[in-house]
Amino acid sequence: MNGIRMIGADELRSAVRFEDLIEPVSTAFQESSAGLADNGLIVMFPSERRDLGDVYVKTGTLHGHDVYIVKISPWFAANPQIGLPQGGFVGVFDSQTGHTLAILNDEHYLSDIRTAAAGSLAARVLVTESVKTAAVLGAGVQAYWQPQALYRERPFETLLIWARDAAKAAGLAGRLEHVLPHVAIHAVNDLEYAVRQADVLITATQAREPLVRGEWLHPGQHITAVGADDATKCELDSTSLRRARVFVDSLETAGANGDVHRAVQAGEYSLGDVCAEIGQVLAGAKAGRVTDEDITIAKFVGIGVQDLVAAEVSLVKLRQAEGGATT
Repeated sequence: MNGIRMIGADELRSAVRFEDLIEPVSTAFQESSAGLADNGLIVMFPSERRDLGDVYVKTGTLHGHDVYIVKISPWFAANPQIGLPQGGFVGVFDSQTGHTLAILNDEHYLSDIRTAAAGSLAARVLVTESVKTAAVLGAGVQAYWQPQALYRERPFETLLIWARDAAKAAGLAGRLEHVLPHVAIHAVNDLEYAVRQADVLITATQAREPLVRGEWLHPGQHITAVGADDATKCELDSTSLRRARVFVDSLETAGANGDVHRAVQAGEYSLGDVCAEIGQVLAGAKAGRVTDEDITIAKFVGIGVQDLVAAEVSLVKLRQAEGGATT
């Protein structure tokens, strides 16, 4: 047995882009929805308060794949405050023997870009052909990645950024100007204005109570919601869900976490109201957007098979960078 390969975040950032993960994540969603996956999730809150930090333990297996993964994914509020990356790693294991093949010490990078890949896929199948104005709520990592993911599939003219901290919104605008040079980017202070103006709305906050109200939405609008990823968080109210055609990465995961979970627990929505998993839409088994007047929502919590294919792609890319050397 060869030694376990240790791969650092800088290696991964150099070798893998979010665009590399779009088609593999599409396949993973489809295979998961076809019943070929096992996505496990444990959420822990080791800090004194839940809002100070959480740790996700995600597992992912796919029938016919040579590896499976276990991901330890912490998010602690202290890290961005002092300029440190988040911790955690992805363990890659041989599906036949269970032996550890690699430890990807990714500093959350693979999680970030596989979520961006999911955003691109949502845009591909749920967003109208023409987009003029996008808006993002939040100023963190996904608020940086998701507008890029959207632009790849549906180029837009204007991006509005709203965050509770206006200085952070302005800082994000400055960073995005370098990667979206053809977009007019504006930080705004009015949440309702940002929501109402958006043809596509991205929610990427740590909100624990709904920010977006259903009466603010308009026909033809799409929302990609990625911030509410545990049972304590919520960005969209139940009216938003009831007005929309809602699609999730996993019914089981969405039912236990985030916006759908909150509305179901309140008796204001049911899992049966969800139109489909995104994998079913990508496979052509279920309809996504039916008319240009539909309001659509892609609610992503994140599932283990996304991390599995991100690990697979990373190992291939690193082999290619090394001239074909084995891992």
